[in-house]
Amino acid sequence: MVRLETAEGSIVDEKTGENKLYMKWTFELLEEGYEDRNLRGNSSMAFGNRAKARAWAEALLGRRIENGETVSEEDLIGNECDLMVKLEETDRGTFAKVESVNPVRKKRERPEKKEEKLGVDESDFEDIPF
Repeated sequence: MVRLETAEGSIVDEKTGENKLYMKWTFELLEEGYEDRNLRGNSSMAFGNRAKARAWAEALLGRRIENGETVSEEDLIGNECDLMVKLEETDRGTFAKVESVNPVRKKRERPEKKEEKLGVDESDFEDIPF
């Protein structure tokens, strides 16, 4: 992730009469062929256990956030993640929408394959009649 901003939305809070705030998350794409491109996703300001913003932050950190723990923008920026992206068609065109943010999958090393020794050699096949 490269940037996290607070923005004023178009939805008005009934209690305060002011426009609700939301978070704009900007992700730099690292996949070959998409270098120098960014993708943005939005979330509410809610940060409860089931909130999208918390899930995204946990994915960027690669761990659960403890209740009462403070997480800052600096804790998240620069961290890598895997994005689940969906193409969404609107009257203005087709746009990539961030569906979810997931921790980067860690690749485990494959153990070297051991050739299975069967206890036979070429001489065992000399007497085969075909």
